[in-house]
Amino acid sequence: MGMTLLLIRHGIAEDPQPGQRDAGRALTPEGWAKTRAAMRGLVARGFAPSRGVTSPYRRALETMTCLQEAAGCAFPLEAWEGLAPNGDPGAADLWLRALLAEARENEVLALTSHQPFLGDLVFQLTGRSVEVKKASCTVVHWDEGRWAFVRHFPPAELRSGA
Repeated sequence: MGMTLLLIRHGIAEDPQPGQRDAGRALTPEGWAKTRAAMRGLVARGFAPSRGVTSPYRRALETMTCLQEAAGCAFPLEAWEGLAPNGDPGAADLWLRALLAEARENEVLALTSHQPFLGDLVFQLTGRSVEVKKASCTVVHWDEGRWAFVRHFPPAELRSGA
């Protein structure tokens, strides 16, 4: 059973404001524009998700909206607290392995989350260290009983193919 993960960091978000919860920070106008372009580039490279899971934080949800727009379809979507900035990469690995049991053949699962969690998760799954910039995507594939690093796309590279 093969599953591909698209590990996507949220786009550029507004600076924290006094009294504002971190979870409520939105993408800036520049964040929306650059993230839309990056997600179009990701889909143009053949990475269209069949399912999405997002951090419950607003900026991650808005990044997933950009991916849905780029994909041209409202694929099934859910939020999971484990993808929040303080998420546990080990717990996320176990959760992902449980999802494999119910995954369709060649499922493409997009996850939108935060740093430092995403960088830690990529390392947990593949042993690779990558620079996880805003609106970047790291592609990981389940193959022969393990997670394998496929490719890391910096945001500028994704936008160049949009």
